[in-house]
Amino acid sequence: MMRIRMLKLTMKRILKTAGDGLALSQAAGLSLSGRRLSTSIIRICAIALAVGALWLAFDPAPLTAKRKGPPTSKTVVGQVFDASDNPIAGAAVEMTDLSTNKTSAIYTGPDGRFSFTDLKFTKDYQIKAHFKGQSSEVRKVSSWDTRTDLVLNLHIPAPEE
Repeated sequence: MMRIRMLKLTMKRILKTAGDGLALSQAAGLSLSGRRLSTSIIRICAIALAVGALWLAFDPAPLTAKRKGPPTSKTVVGQVFDASDNPIAGAAVEMTDLSTNKTSAIYTGPDGRFSFTDLKFTKDYQIKAHFKGQSSEVRKVSSWDTRTDLVLNLHIPAPEE
């Protein structure tokens, strides 16, 4: 709101000063071989500058903004549950890259949630959870699956007695 008011005041000053062609041309150094520019040319320039300033100030996509392209990675999020469908805090969740057999592990948060980000579209992964000697089923993330955000909930069975 403050920007708009400042731009309006600046535009009014420019247009007011544009009425006196000599003063504006001398202040801005606008002259052609020592001749005074006409008032109409100065007004047109002032209006063009004001419109340009407004366009730059309120353009929804700034000139420096990058255009978003297609997504370059996948994200897998989920929750780990026990046999009674209660979230398990502190469960270890392993993700294995099936092309390299490299395994990454994280622990679930207080609400049993986990997240793996920046997974490559071209690779296959498998995800599994462990808690107190029990393991969940193995879930796979396929390179053929083109979704960018996947939700995989894992269930760890009750310990056998």
